[in-house]
Amino acid sequence: MSNIHGFDFLRSEHTLPSDATAFDGPGAAPAAAASAAAAASGSGSSPAIYSSGVARTTEHKQFDVIKFLNAHRSSGCLPPHVIQTSTGVHLNPASPSYDSELANSLSTNPKIRIEEVPDPENPTLLLPTYGYQAKFANVVDRTTLLAQINRCPNGVRKRDLSDSYVGVEADIDALITAGDVLAVANPEDRHKVLFPRGEQFLVELDGLVGTGTYEQCREDLRKAEEESNKIRQQAKEAAAAAAAGD
Repeated sequence: MSNIHGFDFLRSEHTLPSDATAFDGPGAAPAAAASAAAAASGSGSSPAIYSSGVARTTEHKQFDVIKFLNAHRSSGCLPPHVIQTSTGVHLNPASPSYDSELANSLSTNPKIRIEEVPDPENPTLLLPTYGYQAKFANVVDRTTLLAQINRCPNGVRKRDLSDSYVGVEADIDALITAGDVLAVANPEDRHKVLFPRGEQFLVELDGLVGTGTYEQCREDLRKAEEESNKIRQQAKEAAAAAAAGD
């Protein structure tokens, strides 16, 4: 099963481990401090998404990190010890268990944003923090969502906007329902492509156009109904005559 991050696997072992992950290396906070930092960033209640007893490849670890950061993208960039709490990966360069191969993979992944900040325990050192990078980072609410679609006269795929912010799917559906954007299903992959509605304009009609009064409208409807009944009656008579001739 393919997914938005390009990894063709979803594993059932993404369950809460029975034992806590230990922190190691300079610059890594104790478990209690890590939990407090996670709570401050809005991710304190998240369970771990890996199984401590299962060996993982670099691709598996990268998938877990992206999944975690995507779920907490509104928190911005998170420090390595917060990521380690839920994913079990070591991204602190000062840690003896530092996973340099994973760090290199994340640094080249377009879905990952890396910002370096001073280490709280040693301000002379820079500590990498990791955040989720949506394709359209400027889309943060319904207003910027509509503005982005309006900047794409050739259309933008709905799935490319689906990871912009929490609630974006509901906002897209609301814009489609309101007629602010147009949605066309791609016949090749059946994904929706969103197009700007464009500017409204007035068209001049030939002749005189009026709404008329209520009585006039009722009279017009009555005449139209009489004409329809007359046509139906003529059709029945013609059918009956044809049947009699046979």
